[in-house]
Amino acid sequence: MAPPETQLSPAQERRSRLVALVEAQGFCTVAELADAFGVSEMTIRRDARQLMGEGRMRSVHGGVTMLPAAAIGGTDFHTRTARNGDAKKAIARKVLELLPESGAVAFDAGTTTHEVAQLLRPGLNLQVVTASLPVINTLQGREGFDVISLGGTLHQGSQSFAGPMTVAAIGELRLRTLLLAASGLTGEGVYCGNHFDAVSKRALVEVADEVILLADSDKFETSAMVRACSLSDVDVFVTDDRLPGRYRDALGENGVEVITVPVEKNHAIA
Repeated sequence: MAPPETQLSPAQERRSRLVALVEAQGFCTVAELADAFGVSEMTIRRDARQLMGEGRMRSVHGGVTMLPAAAIGGTDFHTRTARNGDAKKAIARKVLELLPESGAVAFDAGTTTHEVAQLLRPGLNLQVVTASLPVINTLQGREGFDVISLGGTLHQGSQSFAGPMTVAAIGELRLRTLLLAASGLTGEGVYCGNHFDAVSKRALVEVADEVILLADSDKFETSAMVRACSLSDVDVFVTDDRLPGRYRDALGENGVEVITVPVEKNHAIA
């Protein structure tokens, strides 16, 4: 006679699903998990302690992860600035054509979004919402822009503010457009290299009427550990014309409008 199947208790089943979600996302806050499972944050903390005791996940500032510490540190902003510079400039020039003439536009922390900020022309009457220190420094003193800093804890490597204060500030806003950055892309979604930026990206996506993703095509060949959102959360993807057809198909299946731009080496910016 076959042994009877072991029935999982509700708590065991929830913990199993919790592990699967954290594994898929790379990092989750306690608040995100409580919302996802319809339980209190105290319950999630108890589950997390149980799972950490079993060695199935670990705690990091603000939430839980299954990734090693070295995997979620992110890449230095200045190092990323030097990569694929021609593609980033071409993408930024195209994005200028997509911006509204007025309203609240969020600039995610990233090197390509910073390129857009550098090219902004006067007279747009935009409210620029950002947690990016380079974007803030670029736009300070420029006429025609109200710069709204999201605040929080400054992370030197990414040159961005993040943390509970940042997320709380985002929750009070409604954005016309979000310019979203990425460290890596797959058919499963948009990824970044650290947990604190991922939380900010998720919060920005939630309050934006339109999400424009800016990334060079090499991001589909780049590994990043923490998922910020799914492809279906993106309305428009602006990239270079080296994007392979198989990725274009995946984007189309998720309802994403793809705009590609040619990359001209050593293009001089007027």
